[in-house]
Amino acid sequence: MDENDGGKKGRQSKAYELDPRERAEIKEAFDLFDIERTGSISAKDTVVAFRALGTEPAKEDTRQIFSAIDKDGGDNLNLGELMKVMEMKLNQPMSQAEITRAFSMLQDEKTSKISLADLRKVAKEVGEDLDDEELLQMMKGAGATSIGDSIDFQQFASIVSE
Repeated sequence: MDENDGGKKGRQSKAYELDPRERAEIKEAFDLFDIERTGSISAKDTVVAFRALGTEPAKEDTRQIFSAIDKDGGDNLNLGELMKVMEMKLNQPMSQAEITRAFSMLQDEKTSKISLADLRKVAKEVGEDLDDEELLQMMKGAGATSIGDSIDFQQFASIVSE
């Protein structure tokens, strides 16, 4: 797998680092929860921010990551700590529940598969400006061989688990 593909967050052997766009998204989410502009958000808000940023952390994972990052031992994280938490989370392998949830969000309910049109729709919804060639490359990485091919759950799970 190409280390520079950018689409396999935390799933390659090289440690994943946030890009400038992701850092901006995390700052935006942080600012939404830092209503009083104290420079920190609560542990509870951190979990909600995770969800807003597209990750669904398990409660135990969140506790472990939070305690490893929160150096002052309080119940709050500052922006830098939240950035570290997100990098740690993205460097963890996806759980079966996360894989299933991601697939169900992408799949066509009629076919239970992911098509190029499904990827195109999702990319547009999340503001990714990807052309069909880039989307097709993603599908080929999961085993599709042509534009008309679709990805089933097993193919999807194998590619996101790498």
